[in-house]
Amino acid sequence: MMKMFVFILAIGFATSARAADPTVVDVRRNITLSEDDTVYKDFYINGTAGLKKNLVVTAVRKINIRDASGASAVGEIFVPVGQLKIIAVFDKVAVAREYALLSRDELPMLEQTGIMTGDRIEVKGSFIDNSKPKPKRKVAEETGAATTTAVAVTTVITPAASPLAPAPTAPTMTPQTPEPVRTAATVGNPVESANLKVDSALKTTNPASTAAAVAASSASAGESLEKTADSGNNTLHE
Repeated sequence: MMKMFVFILAIGFATSARAADPTVVDVRRNITLSEDDTVYKDFYINGTAGLKKNLVVTAVRKINIRDASGASAVGEIFVPVGQLKIIAVFDKVAVAREYALLSRDELPMLEQTGIMTGDRIEVKGSFIDNSKPKPKRKVAEETGAATTTAVAVTTVITPAASPLAPAPTAPTMTPQTPEPVRTAATVGNPVESANLKVDSALKTTNPASTAAAVAASSASAGESLEKTADSGNNTLHE
């Protein structure tokens, strides 16, 4: 009978000790008014037993395990969620900030990640960290700072002509109608005929031939004028 009483008393002390463990009772976050404001997230703990500033403790979550049907309870487990760093200790309340979240690689999974209201604080395995906290900016600002502005350079590459592709069609040239050539037979005036020959000779591309054509045209015009003058004189004599 005495042994049973001692066993029940020990269970009662263990239960009261577990119930007296500090617990996260509230989580508050500040409302930022600009992108330069720092985001703070405070965890309020009801109890200061064993807690002091810069102490890193572990937040543990109690999970009730039931069978597949959910009718009967199998038991409960306490799963570590993350670590909190105490930043202030008051009379009955301690304030902490998130220090690190524990990986699920070697720990049971959680339905809701992150430290939340109701998680218990475990002092076992705690340590002191005197380093200065790093302020957390907004996610949008962190993303904008990490992203560098890249200048896109577009290179236009002309594809090589395929051997099977049809050759490009040359532009169609509309032939121009040549001006009618007026000869000495069609022109009654020998001087005008000579001038026409000079004009046609000037249109050629060879300067030597052009000069020869001009000289020939001049001589022809002179002979024509002499013949015309002689014929005129003969007519007068007659």
